[in-house]
Amino acid sequence: MGTRPLVILGAGLAGLSAAYHARKQGQAYYCFEAQDRPGGLVRSEQVNGFSFDYTGHLLHMREERTQHLVLRELALKDAFVPVQRDSWVYSFGRFTRGPFQSNLFGLPPAVVRECLEGALRAQGALPPSKKKRRPSSRPGFSSFEDFNLGYFGEGIYKHFMEPYNTKLWGVHPSEMSTEFMGRFVPKPSLAQMFEGALFDVGKPQGYNANFIYPKKIGIEVLSRALARRVAVRSRVRAISVDPRHRSVTLSDGQTMAFGRLVSTMALPALVACIHDAPPSVKKAAARLRASSVLNVNLGISNRNVSTKQWVYVPGPELPFYRVGFYHNFAKALAPKGGSSVYAEMSYSKDRPIDKRAAPEAVKAGLRRMGLLRKSDTIAAQWVADIENAYVVYDAHRTASVNTIQAWLREQNIVSTGRWGNWEYAAMEDAIWQGALAIS
Repeated sequence: MGTRPLVILGAGLAGLSAAYHARKQGQAYYCFEAQDRPGGLVRSEQVNGFSFDYTGHLLHMREERTQHLVLRELALKDAFVPVQRDSWVYSFGRFTRGPFQSNLFGLPPAVVRECLEGALRAQGALPPSKKKRRPSSRPGFSSFEDFNLGYFGEGIYKHFMEPYNTKLWGVHPSEMSTEFMGRFVPKPSLAQMFEGALFDVGKPQGYNANFIYPKKIGIEVLSRALARRVAVRSRVRAISVDPRHRSVTLSDGQTMAFGRLVSTMALPALVACIHDAPPSVKKAAARLRASSVLNVNLGISNRNVSTKQWVYVPGPELPFYRVGFYHNFAKALAPKGGSSVYAEMSYSKDRPIDKRAAPEAVKAGLRRMGLLRKSDTIAAQWVADIENAYVVYDAHRTASVNTIQAWLREQNIVSTGRWGNWEYAAMEDAIWQGALAIS
């Protein structure tokens, strides 16, 4: 690298972590953030006494190294509280526990029977269904639809997995691979499915069964702790990147030479900044797809509208795929006796939504669910528009990402983080991806 510094584009968790670990190692670095302050999506907005995150951001720490960094090095042990998940599903006009596949109790008996019978057939305990399956659009290996039908069966797929995931990702499960699943899709055994159908078990399952969350302010407590320990120049974004001369031109008019460039920008946006990128790289970037999210936040001052933490909403009759309640993560996120609520609506260029009408559509949907009353006092409203919130794992995603990343590595450019890797990942992943980017 010689005397040229490390340049970091983006001060979300991955970028902040890269800067933090560079400082610890004594490396010279510059970190630039396009927004008005660091944090990326790990930010919180205060509106009339209510705290709103950029949708639900819950910290799950599987690794001891993450716990050490967050709780000890960043001195946040007393700032967070442990929380046990309380998630629900709204379907058939009623609330049942989540995950759907292991908590069928409370659904209409005919639906429960259909789901259990489908699971038995899928796992070979009953003869397979004679129903003709939709042919997979992913030749050569299993699609996300194939997995669901093969593991959960037709009933669970029909009543939750197909409608919910289509609503969230914006593409049908037959167009998606299983690469994103990992720990994110709980896979209960047949015994667990039957237990959850016969009894109101409520046993936490999945990677987010337990998490920690800040006592006050919101999830920005985490990014602020990192930002206090590093230098970040906000309101500065990359205009162009010149790999040949190892320089980046910034929105403030400055051109800076780099020894290594760490980018946490969305991968297609980074490629767009490199004007002389090879045609194969530009073609790969053009194939990448994502679903964006409009996050509508409401502060209700006169009552607690729900004791639940969040609710999955698979039905097409409601505009959002999930609704959550920040004040049930931490009481301080709403004034005493009030509620801090969020609802997430997915969209893309192929599935546009009327953003101006979204808040009223959300309120109508919440009333339909019985969560909001006409008499409720809405004391705060804030809308966050999150581009590329969920990258789509379609037939082109992995090959395209590999093509781009291989070329970037040859240019001494590291693209990392959730958007830089173009992946579905958690906050803990972003923290360590940032650390690895400078090694």
